[in-house]
Amino acid sequence: MIRLIFAIGLIFLAACTPKQPDELPKKGTSVNIDASAFAAQVDIVAYTSLSKASLSAQVMDSKLASFMYHPNPMSQEEVKQAWRQSYNDFLYSLVFSYLPIQDPPDWHTQKIAYNDLLLQLDSGAIEGGYIDYIPGYPFSGIVNDLTLAIDEDSIRSQHGFTDLTNASLGYHAIEFMFWGQEGKRSAHDFFPQENTAPVPMNETDESAHNHEVKDTLDDESSFHIPQNHNRRRQYTKLLSDLLQKDLHRIQRRWEPSTGYYAQLLQQSSTDNTLQAALIAGQRLISEELLQKRFQLTSSEFSNGSQQDLLALLTGLKLWYFPKDEDQQEASLGFLMQQADAKIAEDFIQSLTTSMACIEKMTNNHDDIGQCKQDTISVLSNLRRAAISLNVTLPKLD
Repeated sequence: MIRLIFAIGLIFLAACTPKQPDELPKKGTSVNIDASAFAAQVDIVAYTSLSKASLSAQVMDSKLASFMYHPNPMSQEEVKQAWRQSYNDFLYSLVFSYLPIQDPPDWHTQKIAYNDLLLQLDSGAIEGGYIDYIPGYPFSGIVNDLTLAIDEDSIRSQHGFTDLTNASLGYHAIEFMFWGQEGKRSAHDFFPQENTAPVPMNETDESAHNHEVKDTLDDESSFHIPQNHNRRRQYTKLLSDLLQKDLHRIQRRWEPSTGYYAQLLQQSSTDNTLQAALIAGQRLISEELLQKRFQLTSSEFSNGSQQDLLALLTGLKLWYFPKDEDQQEASLGFLMQQADAKIAEDFIQSLTTSMACIEKMTNNHDDIGQCKQDTISVLSNLRRAAISLNVTLPKLD
């Protein structure tokens, strides 16, 4: 059985300089904290979080079925809201993906390791024109490529075909199908109907058609009527099915007692599990938020990238400081308070400040910069809390 990997050389941490220096414990102090209750429930908390994400994906699929049955603005708005909740619940669980766990070699070969599944579920900023029409290119993308079969093998093979923006799977492919390139997707695009105009069958035909469209863009009376409605419906439904399949695969690995990841944690020492939990928090903040998400491009079609940041920090907060009173004395936040109440308070206050900043953040450069600084403070205070617990974290450059 492959053990948890805690060596610094096997953990690729993003470069980020804390806003303030880590505060070292006073000489002569000794902290003796019993983290066994916390360590014993990490796999259960992770499984519960992934189960909630899977359930939300099922709810979204149900709303999608209703939308497909009767495409209209109301059912479209309902499926959009279901997508947002489903993606939030997935982001709440993302912190567990940063636990320093090593997958079996054959999972990497089969491209079903944790990171492979995450790239299929959440590939980040994508090119909408890779999967369906965009302004000026009415027959672009997978939906309009009649030579491409709409089935699992075909769509999976198209994912990341030349780079990560060529996404054919995951939350953001679904997001694009619901919102469209400029957030103005019409429910009419999903009416179950046959084509009402000729569809280009090769690159020459498409190039000629696109040239014609560009020549008439200034003519207000000219407009493009989307085609391939049935392929669009089929593709969107397949996206939802594959999303649920990938989520369920991760969920099963966290199942207490029998799941691969759960077994790894159960076989690990309490100290190693505590260290892993703090490493996961550090990596989430450093790699996921500071390096990636503050670019505000993750959910650009729905204009929800700001909500993505909040969801990630909410997931961290829910794990470290659970709302359920029955879980609080077995939480990492409780251990922080036992080790050093002042540092624990600084951490939770910086987390609250960062979330408040992001909630009112605009696209203004100064606003984004301030919220990044507040988030760096969260990272700094997390490292101080680790020191108070006698836990060594990898250094940040």
